[in-house]
Amino acid sequence: ALERLAEVPGLRVYGPPDAERRGALVSWTMDCAHPHDVAEIVARTGVCVRAGHHCAQPLMKVLGVGATTRASFAVHNSRRDVDALIGGLHDVRKIFG
Repeated sequence: ALERLAEVPGLRVYGPPDAERRGALVSWTMDCAHPHDVAEIVARTGVCVRAGHHCAQPLMKVLGVGATTRASFAVHNSRRDVDALIGGLHDVRKIFG
């Protein structure tokens, strides 16, 4: 998922860049759309993500962002799920530019 997210133009992942140093969550922002808009568009592809401050307002303040979009991964997720997420994010770029 981290490798595929890097393919999306204007997307910034927060947290360690390597999977070994992070948990099962990935948070990001896109330069073209608000996280809530990203979540709405991605949901249209059947992928559920969360958007907001994730009960981490002090961290968001330090990062200089009001909100992020977040995906959670677990053993039940597959490459198809990641592909669907990336497809949805490309849809966001098409809509918001």
